[in-house]
Amino acid sequence: MKGDVKRGSRAAVEPVRTLPRSVLASGWLRNAPPGVLDAVANAARRLRFGDGEMIFARGDPPTYFCMVLAGRVRMSRVSTGGRESVYSVIGRGRWFGEISLLDGKPRTHDAFAVGNTELMVLSQRDFHRILGAHPVGMQLIVQQICARLRVAFDHAQSAAQAPIDARMAARLLELADRTDHVVRISAEDLGDMVNRSRQTVAKYLQAWEDAGLIRREYRQIELLDPAALKRLARR
Repeated sequence: MKGDVKRGSRAAVEPVRTLPRSVLASGWLRNAPPGVLDAVANAARRLRFGDGEMIFARGDPPTYFCMVLAGRVRMSRVSTGGRESVYSVIGRGRWFGEISLLDGKPRTHDAFAVGNTELMVLSQRDFHRILGAHPVGMQLIVQQICARLRVAFDHAQSAAQAPIDARMAARLLELADRTDHVVRISAEDLGDMVNRSRQTVAKYLQAWEDAGLIRREYRQIELLDPAALKRLARR
């Protein structure tokens, strides 16, 4: 595994009732009625994790349904040989962790904070209580899962058909922060996502940087020309 694993304290920091409604109404709550939003705001708490801290491990029991308020979360698995494969990097406004809460089975991936990260978390107990009191909430959760399945199908088709540079561009656009067009990711992690080596990915990134499409820093890629990357992604 990359580096030493640090476990986050998971201590509740503060309630989320003070969050703007526009922040709370993200992901599955985007079209939620006021009653559901109020129930989540009253029950959820904020947790903070330092860079590299483990949020949960593969095999852990389900505890929380989470949304990223700040920072990012890396979802990965480690092979029997010790190699970490990155499945996804989850950015601000996105929820994760509902599958284990719904089926009651252990976590399927490791989750690590990327940079100083703050989460809004809803406990398993409150999650089921809110869905029981507001059946529309279950419909909203199902819609979120369906949306993710569609994305997964698109990625599978892309992996089979699209050129490597198109797949890289599509992944970067998907992961980019909507406010500053920055992706906090390494070439190795991006390579895991598109099933190519770090060296191959680095070669394309260097070419894009030379062409003025991106700017690279340590474990960070800034998208300088998203329009050009969108054209690459559609190839």
